[in-house]
Amino acid sequence: MKQMKLLNIVLPAIWILQFVVELLTGLIVWRLDMIPGKYMILLIAVLLVIWLLPGFLMLWPRKGTKWSGVRCGIGCVLAAVVVAGCAAVSTVVSDVHDTMTSITKPSVTGVTMAVYVRADDPAQTLADAKGYTFAVVEGYEEARTNQVLANIAGEFGKEVTPVKYAALQEMVDALYSGEADAVILNSAYVTILSDIEGYADFTEKTRILCEIPVMEQSKPLTEEDDTAQQDSQTPKDITNTPFVVYISGSDTRSYKLTTSNSDVNILVVVNPKTRQILLLNTPRDYFVPNPAGGGALDKLTHCGIYGIDCSIEALEGLYDVSVDYYAQINFTGFEKLIDAIGGVTVYSDASFSNSSVSIQVGENYLNGSQALAFARERYQLAGGDNARGKNQMKVIKGVIQKMTSGTTVITKYAEILDSLEGLFATDLKRSEINDLVKMQLNDMASWNVVSFAVTGEGDSKITYSIPGQYAYVMQQDADLVAQASQLIDRVIAGEILTEADVVPVK
Repeated sequence: MKQMKLLNIVLPAIWILQFVVELLTGLIVWRLDMIPGKYMILLIAVLLVIWLLPGFLMLWPRKGTKWSGVRCGIGCVLAAVVVAGCAAVSTVVSDVHDTMTSITKPSVTGVTMAVYVRADDPAQTLADAKGYTFAVVEGYEEARTNQVLANIAGEFGKEVTPVKYAALQEMVDALYSGEADAVILNSAYVTILSDIEGYADFTEKTRILCEIPVMEQSKPLTEEDDTAQQDSQTPKDITNTPFVVYISGSDTRSYKLTTSNSDVNILVVVNPKTRQILLLNTPRDYFVPNPAGGGALDKLTHCGIYGIDCSIEALEGLYDVSVDYYAQINFTGFEKLIDAIGGVTVYSDASFSNSSVSIQVGENYLNGSQALAFARERYQLAGGDNARGKNQMKVIKGVIQKMTSGTTVITKYAEILDSLEGLFATDLKRSEINDLVKMQLNDMASWNVVSFAVTGEGDSKITYSIPGQYAYVMQQDADLVAQASQLIDRVIAGEILTEADVVPVK
């Protein structure tokens, strides 16, 4: 009798607990806002059925028969399975929510400035460098450099007057010779030094004494600026309106996304109504006006040093297009993402091999490190940097096709989320990404993806970011730039492009 009374309390409690857990799971999935309405209705129906079934088994009037006891046991097991399943689903959805919040949260523009000393310098901390001679490049990165000097002055308890040099290489020479004890340098400039003959071993001859994050100073907003900012914060209906995304591939290899050279510069022109995507590659060495230098000519890759907005503005001016969003990923994140989705298949027009990969003409199935090596190779390719740009777009196309077909995103969700954390950033709003996901899940339609790359002739010029030093650049091909602009307009206008449309003009 006592056992029956206990069961009359425990069994309803289990059923109520199951209801609460299912309700919370449904609310968490609804809050994610990525599931199309028809699937939400189906989910609610499923939750209702799997709630009623254990209740029927556990709570239907019992006559004390053996079958009644078995039925109650089955009901309890089903309830436990449902609760565990709902907990697992809630964990998955929460992970998705947290990652989406991380990659879409507003970021404050900033760079890492560093104090470099010679590799054999005895100083181990900034405090050890008190009394050192600090060198800077005159008239260059003044605002950021001044912030570093203020930081150093705070450490030393007195102002520091730096020695100024006219060019980057002169400052580095002074450090090498001992004329200067330390130099203050944007850490992203280390990659620029690799473009200068005689300075490629900078990281071997020096070491970082300390790193100082420097945040950009925002200019006061005018009334017009404030209105524009409010307008930009209103999500677009990107399931019906064409948009352009700038994909920037940072050449950093750390597990943290930082401001640096932009080694990959691809515009993704998307028309969601026609399901048309145009991938437009611009070589890293393209000789373009650098907005940070007031229009002084520079390599496109160098624009990334001055922030993502600088690269976007340079490309907008080149193609006369408005870029709506950016997506930035570094090489480490790129490799992890490829592994997360289980690799990609790319078609190679040429065979080559290096320490990381062996590529054959035709289709190649690549993991993360192999795809990265494929996308970075240029020295063994007849087309050099132009061929590398085409290979990069092939990899991106492979990723798009892999993630928009089958169940890759569902079955590989954990790995994909992990690959994005801290290594990927975008200014697409969460609601906009949610709308795109719902649109794709709603019909699982295929996309027509075509690619185009502008090219040019190699040249040697003085650039804004390397004053006083000739460096390799690629001069623009005006006809190809014009053709690229026309292709952008055609996609936005709703045309479907064929492979014949993206054959470069002669």
